[in-house]
Amino acid sequence: MIRKRGKNLIKTLILKTGACRSLESEKNNLEKVVHNLKIEKQNLKNLVNNLKAENKSLKSAYLEINASQRDMQSFKDSSDLTIIMPYRKTDDPEREENMDITLSYLSKLGINNLIISEHAHETSEKFLMDKYANLFDSFRVIFSSSDGNLFNKAHTINQGVIASNTPYFAIVDIDCLTEKKNIDLAIYLLEKGFEIVHPFNRVIKDIVDKETFRKEYDFQKVTSTPQYRDWADGGIVFWNKRAFIDIGMKNEYFHGWGGEDNEILIRASLCQLKQIRIDETLYHLYHDRPQIRTKNNVEQTKKIEQIKTKEDLLNEINKWPWVIEAKKNRDQD
Repeated sequence: MIRKRGKNLIKTLILKTGACRSLESEKNNLEKVVHNLKIEKQNLKNLVNNLKAENKSLKSAYLEINASQRDMQSFKDSSDLTIIMPYRKTDDPEREENMDITLSYLSKLGINNLIISEHAHETSEKFLMDKYANLFDSFRVIFSSSDGNLFNKAHTINQGVIASNTPYFAIVDIDCLTEKKNIDLAIYLLEKGFEIVHPFNRVIKDIVDKETFRKEYDFQKVTSTPQYRDWADGGIVFWNKRAFIDIGMKNEYFHGWGGEDNEILIRASLCQLKQIRIDETLYHLYHDRPQIRTKNNVEQTKKIEQIKTKEDLLNEINKWPWVIEAKKNRDQD
């Protein structure tokens, strides 16, 4: 009994100390913080759900087009669109075959304007003009010397955009295809105010039997297993030209393989561009491709990721020389 009373006395004395009262206060504060965090978490969850619902509603407004509206004649022709194809000639016959298939396919769709933008030691303009110029109403090859450096895909795209004369353009890799209906729909969505249109929703199918495919260009006969790639932000992308220039264009500080397609969408999201993905498949003309992303490209992406406001981003990109060039040319038009 005496021992029990002693324990109670010690407990009472401890409770009266300032340290105990401080701990009790801290405990109460922590409980309030946890409570507020739970509320904030729920609010964020509600916001995400609302944004998802809004996006779904937005997509429905434009993508639930009935059969008569989706008829090819209900869309304008492709005269307001320029296809820009980055290119560097290689010794790989498979890569050259892929480009031949892609250009032949695009010509059969009635594409009006096509620019091949080349970054290499020497130009292939004569070869390309002789072989493909007759397939398009407007076919141009523009050349930038690489001076022995790695292929700069961003530079080729930016030079193609500067040279283009249409309000919209599509970046098309030499080995990527999409169905005609998706090109029609992409033009329609650009005209309705979207600034970036992806003609696929990160689902890709490889075309392995190329000879059979090029006889009819029948995508329904492509039987390869679909691949789901969360990082697939390139391949084919349709853009509003003015919006593309305003957010800094492709980042020419990237070189070699990898990352430039993902990095520009970080900037596009920060600037709140209107983006949409069509729930379709991208078709890829198969080839072996080593994917070794340069350390520089990883660092360039991290640099942009650290920018948190649109104002800070604009301050950064407005220093980029290719943006200054593009805006100067645009103002002179």
